[in-house]
Amino acid sequence: MAIAEGPRSTGASRSRDADALLTALFARFCERGDLKALGLMLPAYLTDLGTEDDRVRLTTALHMVHAARWLPDDEQHILGAAISTLTGAVTTT
Repeated sequence: MAIAEGPRSTGASRSRDADALLTALFARFCERGDLKALGLMLPAYLTDLGTEDDRVRLTTALHMVHAARWLPDDEQHILGAAISTLTGAVTTT
């Protein structure tokens, strides 16, 4: 599942600007025990090898959680910023 970690750690796959935002969100989800949000987003994040299909899978998962609006307001805002960073689009929180 974490196959993308190898290429990222060796520099073969570049890190994304949204990585810091997403890892901060994952930490918050773990602290709160929000397994639903973590379960929807983490698999797409960990398997992202940088292909267009992977980017679509990741942004789709992020959009699903964002649209559900079950996150606290601060996390909803961070998620919107991560989506904007990944897609270059502006999202509303």
